[in-house]
Amino acid sequence: MKLKYSKTFLEAQNVENPIADICWSPNSVKLAVATCERLILVFDRDGVRRDKFSTKPADPAAGKKSYVITGISFSENSELLGVAQSDNMVFVYRVGADWSGKKVICNKFPLTGVPVQLLRAENGFITGTSDGKIRSLDCKSNKSSGLWNVGACCVSLARSAEGMVASGHADGTLYVNGRLLLRYALPPTALVLLQHNLIVGSCDGRLSVYEAQRGALLRSVEPDLPPDVKDIIAAAPSPSGQTIAFGVFNGCLVGELKESGSVDLSMLQIPNLYATRALAWSSDGTKLAIASQTGALIVLEAVLRRWVWRDTVEVQHVSSRQLLLTRLANDALPLTVLTNHASDIFGVRFIGNDWYAVCRTSNTLILCDIARGLTSEILWTGSGERIYAAVGGACLIYRAGELSVVEYGLDKVLHTVRTERVNPHVISVRINEAGLTKGDCKYLAYLLDRQTIAVVDLSTGAQLGQWWHEARVDWLELNETAQLLLLRDTRRRLALLRLPSGDKEIIASGVSFVQWIENSDAVVAQTPTHLFVWYSVSESASVEMIECGGGRAVRATGRRVLLDGAHVPCVYLDEHRLTFNNALRSGDLMGCAKYLDGVTNSADVAPLWRQLAERALQNDDIQLAAKCYREIGDESRTFYLEKIIEAAAAEGDGDVAAGLSSAEVRARLAIFNGDLATAEAWYARRSGHPERAIAMYKQFNRWTDAIALAEKADRTSVANLKQQYMDYLTSTGRLGEAGATLAAAGDVQGAVRLWLRGGRARRAASLLLQHPQLLRDNELLDSVHTQLIQEEWWEMAGELSERRGDVRLAVDYYAKGNNFARAVQLARESCPGEVTHLEGQWGAWLVSSRQAGAAVPHLIEAGDTRAALAAAIKAHHYRKALQIVQAIDDKESIKEQCEQLGDHLISTQEWETAEKFLTSCGMAERCVRAYNGVGRFADGLRLAASQLTEEQTRDIYIPLAEELRKDGQLRKAEQIYIGLGEADEAISMYKEASQYESMLRLVAIHRSTLLEATRRHVAQALHASGDLRAAENYYIQAGDWKSAIQMYRSAAQWEGAERVARAHAPVNVQQQVALQWAAVLGGLAGARLLAARGLAALGARWALQAQRWDIAIELSELGGAITRREVARHEAAALAEEHPEEAEAAFLRASAPDHAVRMWLSKEQHQRALILAEQHAPHMVEEVLVEGARAAAERGDLQQFEVLMIRANRPREVVQHYKDLELWEEAARVSREYLPSSGDEEDVPPAVPALLTQAAAHADAGEWWEAVQTLCAASSAAGQRAPRLAERAVLRAARLARDRLQHPARAHAANLLAQRFASIGQTDIGEQLRAALLEGYADDDVADDGRMEESESVEQEQQEQQEVSERLARAGQWPRCLAHAATAGRAPHYALRYAAHLFKAHPRMEGIDIETEDVPEALSQVLETLRHYLSREDSEGGAVVSGSDAGLARAVCSEVLVRASTAPKAFAALTDAADVMLTAGADDRALQAVTLLMALHLPQISGKAARALPRYTDIIVADVAFYACGTAVRTEGSAGAREAFVLLNRCLDLAEAADEDSAHLLDYTDFECTDWSRQPLLLERGCVSGGALEDVREWVLAVSMDQSVEQTLPVDSRGLYASSVAETEQCCVVTGYPLGTRLVTFTNGRCANRESWSRVSSAARGGGPASVLLRHVTRWCGPADYTQL
Repeated sequence: MKLKYSKTFLEAQNVENPIADICWSPNSVKLAVATCERLILVFDRDGVRRDKFSTKPADPAAGKKSYVITGISFSENSELLGVAQSDNMVFVYRVGADWSGKKVICNKFPLTGVPVQLLRAENGFITGTSDGKIRSLDCKSNKSSGLWNVGACCVSLARSAEGMVASGHADGTLYVNGRLLLRYALPPTALVLLQHNLIVGSCDGRLSVYEAQRGALLRSVEPDLPPDVKDIIAAAPSPSGQTIAFGVFNGCLVGELKESGSVDLSMLQIPNLYATRALAWSSDGTKLAIASQTGALIVLEAVLRRWVWRDTVEVQHVSSRQLLLTRLANDALPLTVLTNHASDIFGVRFIGNDWYAVCRTSNTLILCDIARGLTSEILWTGSGERIYAAVGGACLIYRAGELSVVEYGLDKVLHTVRTERVNPHVISVRINEAGLTKGDCKYLAYLLDRQTIAVVDLSTGAQLGQWWHEARVDWLELNETAQLLLLRDTRRRLALLRLPSGDKEIIASGVSFVQWIENSDAVVAQTPTHLFVWYSVSESASVEMIECGGGRAVRATGRRVLLDGAHVPCVYLDEHRLTFNNALRSGDLMGCAKYLDGVTNSADVAPLWRQLAERALQNDDIQLAAKCYREIGDESRTFYLEKIIEAAAAEGDGDVAAGLSSAEVRARLAIFNGDLATAEAWYARRSGHPERAIAMYKQFNRWTDAIALAEKADRTSVANLKQQYMDYLTSTGRLGEAGATLAAAGDVQGAVRLWLRGGRARRAASLLLQHPQLLRDNELLDSVHTQLIQEEWWEMAGELSERRGDVRLAVDYYAKGNNFARAVQLARESCPGEVTHLEGQWGAWLVSSRQAGAAVPHLIEAGDTRAALAAAIKAHHYRKALQIVQAIDDKESIKEQCEQLGDHLISTQEWETAEKFLTSCGMAERCVRAYNGVGRFADGLRLAASQLTEEQTRDIYIPLAEELRKDGQLRKAEQIYIGLGEADEAISMYKEASQYESMLRLVAIHRSTLLEATRRHVAQALHASGDLRAAENYYIQAGDWKSAIQMYRSAAQWEGAERVARAHAPVNVQQQVALQWAAVLGGLAGARLLAARGLAALGARWALQAQRWDIAIELSELGGAITRREVARHEAAALAEEHPEEAEAAFLRASAPDHAVRMWLSKEQHQRALILAEQHAPHMVEEVLVEGARAAAERGDLQQFEVLMIRANRPREVVQHYKDLELWEEAARVSREYLPSSGDEEDVPPAVPALLTQAAAHADAGEWWEAVQTLCAASSAAGQRAPRLAERAVLRAARLARDRLQHPARAHAANLLAQRFASIGQTDIGEQLRAALLEGYADDDVADDGRMEESESVEQEQQEQQEVSERLARAGQWPRCLAHAATAGRAPHYALRYAAHLFKAHPRMEGIDIETEDVPEALSQVLETLRHYLSREDSEGGAVVSGSDAGLARAVCSEVLVRASTAPKAFAALTDAADVMLTAGADDRALQAVTLLMALHLPQISGKAARALPRYTDIIVADVAFYACGTAVRTEGSAGAREAFVLLNRCLDLAEAADEDSAHLLDYTDFECTDWSRQPLLLERGCVSGGALEDVREWVLAVSMDQSVEQTLPVDSRGLYASSVAETEQCCVVTGYPLGTRLVTFTNGRCANRESWSRVSSAARGGGPASVLLRHVTRWCGPADYTQL
């Protein structure tokens, strides 16, 4: 056992303050502590002090401090606390088992000596005193008695769990149960008594183990204790007896007792504890309390480990042999589980909603009932048992055909039986329930087999009996007294078995629910319509029926039945009847009467009073019976019983009980019960008064019994009695009995006349026939005959007529009396002509009398064959009926009979006869349906084919096939479909049921041409369902190994993909599979895979192309013919675009820092490039600075430009750049600061730069005259100090005046400029310029006049304007650049460059949404710019784009087309793109592609355009194109489903290839018949995604399962797809289809099919997309030539 610190209940004091004693209550709820201040402190388990009270002295006069507490102890029931005091007194306080009790002193036990120690006993306590006496203190009798007396002071006391008591005394003697066991050397201060051992400790520190019976020393142990503190002060064994704690100084010794008697001790050190005064274990063994000399109270917890089961039960392993089970909900007390037969508990399992536990040891099972706190340990080895925890308060264990019953709390198996039926519903156990029986009531009811019930008495093991039931039993249960057994069979019949008598009866049928009512013999059962309640099931006839409102009974609890699904939640039972029946069952009749007296008048208790009266009469309690009848108002019974009571009192001299033995009283009671025979016996035999019995019979009109008794007892009164009897009969009109009496007396005529008078003519006639002599009395005979006719006794009248000789009349009478046999017999003899008529009547009567079989020959004799046929069928004489039918020609008149006969033949399965018969009767359809009803479809179809029309046959079999199909009888349905020639329907049926083998079997037989396609579809369906191996089989059978590989690849089952590739695919495909597998594995695993297959070199090349650097690096070590540095260079080159940081690291790994620097420069990351150059490539620092400066200049950041160029030591370029930008002040500043003065430099006056800047501002604002004036002023200011600058300023002013100024500012400018040219020494040029400005001539005219100087200046001006535009473009100032270029005629060039710049800055995937009409922002800006600056109106009929820009224009157009194709629904954007592409000179193929994209928006031609557009998927985004085309074709419905499936399925493949970068693996086998591109354009990921992709995938999957839709492209007579066009041929400009014979031509030589062009033209009349498309085609191809039309 492992002890650990739990809590300190009381802290130690600084002075000696010893605790006298401590004690745990047996229920482990309380811990009582006795202090040296004579106080009792009470703590709970958690260490919270819940109570405190002071004790009192035995003699109050002695004072409160006249004693100390020597010991305390709780009683066995935890309600009493005994306190032993040094004033020779033991007080017993009633404190309660919980915290609700009030403390009172309930017992006082004065003693002759000081009670040294106090132990709990069975009825109180045991104590040992200082004068050596051991006494028992009985709290019930409040008396003490001596157990034994030694004479020496008792120093220790111990009690074992078995009740033995041991005492240790100061002289060293040890007594056990009053017997001297041994003498110890020292006073035994610590004593422990166990079942077999006695452990003794004393002040010498030794522990000795003795046998408890003989006193023999087994072991002597001397623990290692300090020499000055060896005293063993206290001892306490754990409740299990396995662990013992001994109190020593500063701790305690914890010992484990072995079976050999040895003790394994371990020291538990507790520093500063000082002497341990007392020890106490909690009853569950989990806590050890230690009290010290200093007043400290410490609690240790014994736990090896602790765990929680499903948040319901905490399991604490106290030791290897002990567990503590605690419900976390605190709805049950903790349960201690202890094994007494094994060394440890190694398995714990919870069952029964965690209220029961099964603990397993090496050789036992411990069964635990946590709710009741009971455990049972039984010997058990092996495993494989099934345990039913709660069956009637017992536990059932089943293994190997044996069922063992264990009662919780008993450590044994009650009984074991053999059975195979272990369902708890067919097993019932009753163990001492309800307390209604004396002694043990333990019974088991179970099934020997399905129909045999056995009941066993578990106490004796005897079998009470076996009972067989006629049906299989599915539920049984005993009542609480085990006298009645209810059982229900599979026919839902409820039977009651009375075990004492063995009687069984069925008490209800259709029972779905049945249950005994707790603590009664009442039963509740439910049928489909009612709820049955038997308040006393022994009286099964008295049942109460209650409407349950359609609800289902769930269970009966308390006094109500809970319902589910009813209008009311429950049905309440009759409380009075339940209580009454319980009392009646126990035999307490007076208690029943008292209960009924106390019931209010509102309750209906009359049936209960009547039931009690009947039981009282059975017990001869006539007074109680009279009271019962009086309560229910039965006055007659009450009066009679009161008379009986009076007679009994008279007979018994006032004692009614004694008078009940009187014969007179017993006779009256017999009369009350209706038993007149018993009353006769009491009167005639017992009392000797037969006349009283005769009078009794006369009183009850029992004359025959009276006469019989008189003939025995008093023959003289017989004649008188007979006369009285005759008078009684005649007076009461009972003439029949009177006549019989006369006849018996021999008066025949008197009897006849009396019977005639009483209307008994038949009896009179019979008597006449018995006495022939009376037939001669005609008067009497006529009277009888007449009355017979009146009463219609025809047969008797016929017999009398026959006796009188009137045969014809006799025949009529016999016929009327239905005695046709006699009538026919007489008729044959006397009137043969009437025989046929009589036979017909006879047959009809026999039929009406349900004797149809006997009527057949008579009806045949009468010639009525149809009636004979009906009679034969009614009598089930079908062979006879067949013979009769053959004789009848008119079958229509006997159709009903024929149907009945045919049904019989069908029911007896005489199929050949039935078929012939029904066919001959024209009822072949009936026979066909009969064949179908028994599953003989082949015969039915054969007969239907020969006898029924095709329509009739289909009407019969099509619904039948559908029904069989729904029921899953597919083979039968197939038989029907094949018989009807509906093979396709059978195939479809198997497809819906996913029975692909059967489907393929039928396809091979009936549709062999579709076998391959069907196998492929089956494979796809199996693939979708996850059955890949089966799908592979069908793919291979279909020859489609590519799909099999793709299937395994998509499922990441690469072994399967490789296996299929090796078995069926060429070598290159095998290599591709291996490469893909390696790509999935990655790293070393992928490289090893490729190397193992001899693909290291190929894999290395592939890895570099696929950018799988991890695999490439590993392959460089595995013979891949590449180096790590080469891999790093390739990796860096691939990463440079999107992941430059990683690319930089790769370049450095490849020892190529120059490439990394240039990469950053290309990305305009000049700072990053500079840092990298400074660290790894110092020789490139200057280049990086210059590039950074130029980039800064392009974006207009002149400050950064200047800083970087100065760092690069290039100040002259800074000055020149500032000059180019006309930033003269900045140029002067840089020149002064960084350039030494030189002769080549001009000295620019300070005012000039400001004037130049002001002029530029005027020009930007469109203030041209002010700009000219300012430039002239700047030229003047420059003067002689900067002549070149002065010349340049005046030239610029001249250009502005020429290009921008109008009259009259133009004239002023001419004069001003002439003056300025003259001032700088160029008078001639000035005059020429003035003349040109005044006359309107251009500079070219001046040049034409031969003035070379001016021509050169103009060329120089154009060059300067171009340089300005270029600088603005490099600076990123595109709006200014385009505006400036527009003035110089270079706008198209810069517009194209701006478009290229935008495309480069914005990735293709940015802003894509194929489902809306929105276009990416970059495309929108490009289209807007190009539409504005590429205007044909500005070109005046010439080319808009110059020849030098043609390549750039084509590239921009190509990108515009790609980006426009990602927005197929944006018709406006497509229109703009088409305009721009026309203006920019795009090639015809690109224009055809954008035309088809626009045509998708015209419903008239969208289908054809969609079928042709995939031809251009190498220049438009492929997955979007296939999606748009498939969607357009899909709108055509079933007509386009086939092609839409192919298009959309390809869209899925392309989207997946884009996401996985596996376009090179795409298969084009299905597109060999098309001219579609084999090099699809895909972006970095699929553009078709999200909801659109899921919609396409679901539709494709649905269509793939539709057998009716083919999944390949149709071909025409050419063997090609309809839209295919040869490379050398033209296609229709509006649909892309091949050109037909009827064409529309255009001026550029292109053509359109007339039909398609007419549709577009017709649609264009209403405007919309058609008119836009028409205008576009006209711009592209020119006007249409209608002359041929």
